[in-house]
Amino acid sequence: MGHTERSALVLQGGGALGAYEYGAARALYESDDFRPDVIAGVSIGAITAVLLARPAPGLKPLDALKSFWEKVTLPGLLFPPGLQQYASFFGNRNFFVPRLDYFNWPTWTYLYDTTPLRHTLEQLIDLDELANKDAAPGLLVSATDVEEGQIRYFYSGDGGLRLDHILASGSLPPAFPMTAIGDHSYWDGGLFDNTPLGAVLDRLDKTAGVDRTVYIVNLFPNKAPIPRNLIQVSSRMKNLQFANKTLEDMKMLDRFNEVAELMEALEKLPGGNPLARNPAYEAVKKRAYVHVPRIVSITPPAEVDQFDDSDFSPEAMKTREEKGYAETKKVLGEGGRKAG
Repeated sequence: MGHTERSALVLQGGGALGAYEYGAARALYESDDFRPDVIAGVSIGAITAVLLARPAPGLKPLDALKSFWEKVTLPGLLFPPGLQQYASFFGNRNFFVPRLDYFNWPTWTYLYDTTPLRHTLEQLIDLDELANKDAAPGLLVSATDVEEGQIRYFYSGDGGLRLDHILASGSLPPAFPMTAIGDHSYWDGGLFDNTPLGAVLDRLDKTAGVDRTVYIVNLFPNKAPIPRNLIQVSSRMKNLQFANKTLEDMKMLDRFNEVAELMEALEKLPGGNPLARNPAYEAVKKRAYVHVPRIVSITPPAEVDQFDDSDFSPEAMKTREEKGYAETKKVLGEGGRKAG
């Protein structure tokens, strides 16, 4: 990747739907020149991100991601056809297992223990590199502060990360427990923002003249037909809750484009910039407004059904992976990839 080109990969959350991200990653990483400077993720996207950014010694990024999905895919013989999609309600031995302390149920705040997920990731992640603030690519995950009701972004370059940061990003209630980091408790970052585009843009190179591209892998399409029954209403609500909400952000960033263009024009005036020493101009210049990067969105065309995100059956995993791969190849073939 050239010195004037920077890229980032942003991965949504969505439980078992994350197999789509594995297919997308296969298509993106087929080219040796795909080396994103920042990989960001929420929930299952955070797991995808850490496996791609910090694979265990001896594993390539796709190897680590493939191993993860092999471990969490449930055997097809557990339930008869038609019911396999509900098998994970009884647990997933490499991801989460049901709580057994039934006598404490009045004080429960979650239903499943995620200790198996921690053990699975410990086998597939380089924990030393995860803690290394200078490791590349930059890794960003988000979680929701339960008490403050605010999103919190954790970035590797700010001091390194721990496995707790990854688990916090995927602590979706009421299924999974809160994750404590310091004095704060966190739930799934997708509750607040399932597509952390703004946080990624803040961490991409802002040098003038740098060509920036952000690849976003969505798991929940924005558009869908009008629901016609209560089951469809429930599915539509889930899709809207976790869908990409960056359109308004992009409208705001387009306004920043205008500011960046104005500042460039002032700097290029033949007689010099007459506002160069103006306090207001200096304040705006410090904000380092830059042109909006190219956004490449990879999105499944069909709306997610109510329980699709908990379907870890072999058939569902294979179908999602293949769709992620095919859709990504299609987008890249339509001009969604620059050299580098």
